[in-house]
Amino acid sequence: MKFLPILFLLFAGLSACSPAAESAAADSEPGTSDTHRIVSLSGTLTELLYDLDFGDQLVGVDVTSTYPSAVNDVPKLGHVSQLNVEGLLALHPTLVFVAEEAKDKPALKTLADAGVTVVPVTMYPTLDNAARAATVLARHLSIDEQKIAEYTAGIEKDKRELEEKLAANEGERPRVLFIYARGARQLMVAGTDTEAAAIIELAGGENAIQSFSDFKPLTPEALVEAAPEFILMFTSGLASLDGKAGLANIPGISQTPAFQHDQIIAMDGHYLLGFGPRAAQAAGELAGKLHNRISK
Repeated sequence: MKFLPILFLLFAGLSACSPAAESAAADSEPGTSDTHRIVSLSGTLTELLYDLDFGDQLVGVDVTSTYPSAVNDVPKLGHVSQLNVEGLLALHPTLVFVAEEAKDKPALKTLADAGVTVVPVTMYPTLDNAARAATVLARHLSIDEQKIAEYTAGIEKDKRELEEKLAANEGERPRVLFIYARGARQLMVAGTDTEAAAIIELAGGENAIQSFSDFKPLTPEALVEAAPEFILMFTSGLASLDGKAGLANIPGISQTPAFQHDQIIAMDGHYLLGFGPRAAQAAGELAGKLHNRISK
């Protein structure tokens, strides 16, 4: 499954490392203390840490960490691929959580060599990704097993509710094309084996591109092949084109069934493709837009 670390970098923008507001805390072994100085280098893991009541122990986050709003008060460290190691070490972290696919970045090796505990967490494009990640965090944080069980049960409840809604539209799978945009000169479409394809399928749709995997540049030929009934974008991506009017200027877009029937869907990027605690809610909201009979 292809995730979007580079695209999220473009989406969020680069940010310089902010100075630490707190003094160094004593180092502690994973799982042996209730207090840590945590750095999260994943928006999904940041949201999960807040959900598990560890938000007050965050001393630094990456640029993909945009939710909840309280995270705006935490120093930003840039993107995981361009970390300022000295600035990060100045925060005196005791734990650094990062998505598995980024674990081999040179900056993270430097942190580990400096004695910082770096914990890679495997991400899955599934509705229960947050629950699976929570079990990994629990190996390093003092999280009560009952809390994990209740958290997992809540996610399972959201999944069942989504499945019940989709059951009413069994057999109806509208063709959906996901377009990543950062201005008119940076347009890409999602093929198979992408998190965009995964969320579309979880919401009861069919990814409109089946002839290739990963992301490729948008071409008029791809639009003809896709013939999408819906076009799905990040809210920020559509805004970078000046809205639907700007989207119409992209060659081939105005000839698609999606554009002709004004079926353009824009959603927050992290919410839509983060596969965090709100993944089932995001899939349900998308399903509501794809199937008129499904309430959000």
